[in-house]
Amino acid sequence: MIIMPYYDFGNLKHYVSNYFYNICWQEKLENLSKIITGLKHIHGVNIVHRDLHSGNIFFNSKNNPNVYLTDYYHNNSKYDVIIGDLGINKSSTESADDNENYGIIPYMAPEIFLRQKYTKASDIYSFGMIMWELMTGRRPFWDQNHNTDLIIKICDGLRPP
Repeated sequence: MIIMPYYDFGNLKHYVSNYFYNICWQEKLENLSKIITGLKHIHGVNIVHRDLHSGNIFFNSKNNPNVYLTDYYHNNSKYDVIIGDLGINKSSTESADDNENYGIIPYMAPEIFLRQKYTKASDIYSFGMIMWELMTGRRPFWDQNHNTDLIIKICDGLRPP
């Protein structure tokens, strides 16, 4: 069982699917800035997330008394952005002792499918897919089955348009 705070504004997947047409460009850019700042902090302590996707980015209104967060970068915004689900993260200095692939296919870097080690760069690829989703309102490869054929296409260089 995992116990975590209640984030009253849901996750990025919910946010995009329910509010996309009401989100201005400035707000989208601020959210991306918050996500990359959080990822920079995670990477700054040599941790690789390994499962970064829109379902693991949470929003919490600054009025929610249940969670105390300090946002040094965007004090004027109405909510904080939190990178969650750090349950499968690892130190970027650890050697990979498993051959497991973690994550959701559209957000996983091509090198992971080729059995290479998760790195900070693989998290950055995942961030790129999150960026695409927030800017377009659609999940990466929304129009394709998430199967072996998609994995092969991603390894061959397919990216969202």
